[in-house]
Amino acid sequence: MVEPLSQRRVVVTRSREQAPELAQKLVALGAIPLIAPAIRFVPLPNEELDRALADLAGYDWLVFTSANAVAFFFRRVQELGVAVRGPRIAASGTATAARLAELGVSPDFVPAEFIGEALVAGLALQAGMKVLLPRARRGRPEIAALMREQGAAVDDIALYDTLPAVWDDTVRLELEKGFDAISFTSPSSVRNFLGLSEDSPAIRRHLQRAVIACIGPITVRAAEDAGLSVAVVPSRYTTDDLCQALADYFSRSM
Repeated sequence: MVEPLSQRRVVVTRSREQAPELAQKLVALGAIPLIAPAIRFVPLPNEELDRALADLAGYDWLVFTSANAVAFFFRRVQELGVAVRGPRIAASGTATAARLAELGVSPDFVPAEFIGEALVAGLALQAGMKVLLPRARRGRPEIAALMREQGAAVDDIALYDTLPAVWDDTVRLELEKGFDAISFTSPSSVRNFLGLSEDSPAIRRHLQRAVIACIGPITVRAAEDAGLSVAVVPSRYTTDDLCQALADYFSRSM
C-alpha cells in the first residue's frame, strides 16, 4: 500500500534543534522532509530569573507556555543547582507537558484546550497569588495580562529570544526545486520563512502552490494575515497530529 505522503516533499520550518524530530515522523509516513529552519533560539541574561529562583517557594504557580521555556528554565536550574519546590506547575499543552515529563516533572495542570486563555482560566487565580511565567521574549503578553486581571502578581520573565535563522545555499537551492507542503508550528516560523524567502521568486511561487499546514489558531492567523491559504490544521496542537492531518489531506486527493 502506498503511503499518502509517499515522495511528498514537506518543508520543516522548526529550529535546527527541533526539526529532526518532526522530520523523522514525516519519513515514517513516506514523506521527504526538507529541513529549512526559519527560527533560532538565543538565551537572554538570567539576573531576573536568578532572583526568582532564589525565592521559588514564594510562588503559587510556575507556568510554562512552551517546551522551549521548559528547556531554558531547567537549564538554568541545573546550572545553579537549585531545587524546584513550592509552586504548582502548569503546562499550556501536551508538548510542553511532555518536555516536563522528560525531566521527571509532572505538571499539576494542563488545559484541555491548548490556548493561553484556557490555561489562565484553569489556574483559578485569586488576588494576591504569585505566578512565575518564564517565556520567550516575543511570547504573548496577553497571558500575563489575563493573570493580572484576576489579581495575581506575575513575574513575567523573558528567558530567550526567537530570531530568524540563517539559510545556506544548500537549503535555498533545495527549496527552489519545489515542495508539496510546508509546516508551520509558530507565528514566528511563518514570518521568518517569508522574510528568508523574499528574495527568491521560485520559493515564493512554490509556497503559493503548496499545501500549508499550521499548528494552532495563532499560527493560522499569522499565515492568513500574510496572505497564505491554510489547508491543514490538526485538532490537537502536536506534531504527531500535524503529520497525521497532512497524511489525511493527501489521502483524500489520491
